[in-house]
Amino acid sequence: DHGRVHFAIVSNIGLKILRNLIEAGVEPSIVTDHKLSNDDAEVVVFLGSVLHDLGMVAHRENHQIFSVSLAAQIIPDLLAGVYTDKERAIVTAEALHTIYAHESEIQQFTIEAGVVRVADALDMKEGRARIPFTAGKKDIHALSAMSIRDVKIRKSKQKPVIVEISMYNESGIFQVDQLLKKKILGTKIEGFIEVVAQVENEQRKTVLTRYTLGAPDTSTPKVSIE
Repeated sequence: DHGRVHFAIVSNIGLKILRNLIEAGVEPSIVTDHKLSNDDAEVVVFLGSVLHDLGMVAHRENHQIFSVSLAAQIIPDLLAGVYTDKERAIVTAEALHTIYAHESEIQQFTIEAGVVRVADALDMKEGRARIPFTAGKKDIHALSAMSIRDVKIRKSKQKPVIVEISMYNESGIFQVDQLLKKKILGTKIEGFIEVVAQVENEQRKTVLTRYTLGAPDTSTPKVSIE
């Protein structure tokens, strides 16, 4: 699903992550680099969240390129009358960077881009996999996505972003270790995130009970499995 529901989920998650970071003293790149405000950073994250998959109308492969081309025609008009010409150019450019760099293999340069990439990856709750699963897609991606019970975001004194993932069974680790981890690593926010995934199923014995990415006493992510 790369439509309206996905955009709503990603934007909500993205703004929550950004606000947690700001409350912890992390300065958005648009503030550091261009002397704009935290509110402007929220605009960038929102635009990136709702426009990053526009290119899917053309093709899934390299869709971020098409997304940038389409978004570049939309964003300036959306911002007209809100910003000066210079500010509008800055916000547009920053938003386009979040769109182009939301895929894990593309280098990122801003806090906001990291927020959008991670938020995109966190749209992984069980119900989000039902459509491809019931349509007959039963590969490891669909099966592991079906095992994700819930995703919650909170903060702690050690890390401003704690992602708590509850799973029905261990197959959900594929979503976390092979997909989410790749989205987090290489972003400007990787040192501020801790991911904790746990199997919550009292009806069966589990091999894995807890998976942690990004220990609270370190600035760089590391993995521990119990």
